[in-house]
Amino acid sequence: MKMLHERYKIPFQFIADRGAKITQSYNVYLTEEHPDHDQFQVNHAIPSKFLINKEGKIAWQYIGKKEDRPPIEMLIEAIDNNL
Repeated sequence: MKMLHERYKIPFQFIADRGAKITQSYNVYLTEEHPDHDQFQVNHAIPSKFLINKEGKIAWQYIGKKEDRPPIEMLIEAIDNNL
């Protein structure tokens, strides 16, 4: 099975954070201790997107609200302008 970036010939990789280590390190993971955590939900990541440049620095970020997702056009523009 080809990776997503190979299949679509994208010159960068997407990362899935199944263990929540990345989201915790970027402070976008809600636990029961976080003031925005809804007590009826399980621990979860805040919808967010990060573009990391070749130097390992955040070139662009989008941190949403509970159900917020950036439109694809915003992501394409961020990639074009920041990478």
